[in-house]
Amino acid sequence: MSLLARTSIVSAATLVSRVLGFARDAATAAVLGVGPVADALAAAMALPLLARRLLAEGAFNLAFIPALARTSGVAGTGDEAAGRLAGATLLLLCGLLLVFAAVVALFMPQVIGLMAPGFEAGGQRADVAILCGRVVVLYIPLAGLAAIFGGIANAAHRVLLPALAPAAANVTVLAVIGVLLAKGLMESDTAAFAIAAAQVGAGCAQFGIMRLAAKGCPAQPLFRVLRVRDLRAALGVLRAASPALLFAGLSQLRFIIVVAAVSATPGAAAALNYAQRLMDLPLGLVGASAGAVLVPALLRRGRAEAADDAGRAVLAALAFALPAAVGLAVLAEPIVVTLFQRGSFDSEDARFTAALLAVLSLSLPAQGLERILSAAASTSGQIKAAERIALGSLLLCMVAAAGLGTVGGPLIAAGAVALSAVASILALGGVLIARGALRFSAPVLLSAAGLAAASLTMGAGVGALSAMWPVPEGTLVGTLRLAGLVASGGVIYGAGALVVKAGVSKAWTGRV
Repeated sequence: MSLLARTSIVSAATLVSRVLGFARDAATAAVLGVGPVADALAAAMALPLLARRLLAEGAFNLAFIPALARTSGVAGTGDEAAGRLAGATLLLLCGLLLVFAAVVALFMPQVIGLMAPGFEAGGQRADVAILCGRVVVLYIPLAGLAAIFGGIANAAHRVLLPALAPAAANVTVLAVIGVLLAKGLMESDTAAFAIAAAQVGAGCAQFGIMRLAAKGCPAQPLFRVLRVRDLRAALGVLRAASPALLFAGLSQLRFIIVVAAVSATPGAAAALNYAQRLMDLPLGLVGASAGAVLVPALLRRGRAEAADDAGRAVLAALAFALPAAVGLAVLAEPIVVTLFQRGSFDSEDARFTAALLAVLSLSLPAQGLERILSAAASTSGQIKAAERIALGSLLLCMVAAAGLGTVGGPLIAAGAVALSAVASILALGGVLIARGALRFSAPVLLSAAGLAAASLTMGAGVGALSAMWPVPEGTLVGTLRLAGLVASGGVIYGAGALVVKAGVSKAWTGRV
């Protein structure tokens, strides 16, 4: 199967998962709204969602797949050596995650105090967050199991089932939320607890599908022949994965940082959570393709070819992330109203969430490029540089969120995400270019500039059309209006992209 075919499969399956994720988030908003219980659940779910981003959605592949490929290629060992590495990595990773989950559960009051210092100790938000956190933390080791078997499947170029695993997880949570809606358990502690427990069930479903996808693959985990050097090799895999995991989790880590900075504002944690989840669709599409498709492709290429491929991958990410960012910014309010405004989620909640979404959308292109650049860094041996840049980016976000939050509240604090993401890609991109791991040809640079212009044109056109098209009464008509605006944006951007492609091709052909 070609690289384009595998990328298309992963993107399509990820899109299905994200659509189901939207349905899950909309149902959660209808049950909990933007109130104290929703704030509490958002804080409790932060670490498990981080584990899902790091482990169960393909980021771990950035180190695990190359290690399996190197081990399988050793003469005289083949699949058995890869199986020993897979078994050792599974034991080491899941053992560490089990210990981590137990410690976090034991000290959950202190953990919530750090992650949401604005929650009053002994108040409803803190108590519900502690209760839900002690349940949902069980998801973390399940995410580790899913990561190992998903990596084994992707290494064998099996991409469909692993890409569909998050969809199964969303269906599991949706089923539980459906019961809550049917029983009318709105804005209750019981509803928050049930959703937290459903996330653990989602982890079981995700692991089950990943295990099925890996069945029959060459690198099946072996345990009976493990040696000390296998465990050392597994430790090396975890060490090599650290920068990739940092970059894959940066969006969630930044969310955690901003929530901590604004947690004293009622409803801010929940509204940020809903806005961040809307950002997950474009980020997830870029990240899933980078982990499951781009990494194996770069490993098979020479140094110069890999640098060119990385440059083209950056262009492909921009082709999707730029219009998505502009669209989210321009259509933030109708998107939030259409998806979330029902049940306990009222018009005031919608305006607050939409404003946060518009600010967060400014970071989308930079956060999307981080996924591509981290893949290039992992496959070109720039591990230490990527780690330093990731940690520096988080430190910048922490300082900026605290300062901006003090000055302007949650909306200004959310701008720290874009600030730290832009600094990150400038630093990492500069390192990769200087060390020959990233190269942009003239057609790529011209195309990027043209796509930026097409995206801005699309934003202006959609904004003008939105202003001329009055907001109608009723959910159905409002949904049709939003669909019309999105379709109009797609047509404008598509036409612009075709003009850019033709113009670049003509200009480059003329020069040649």
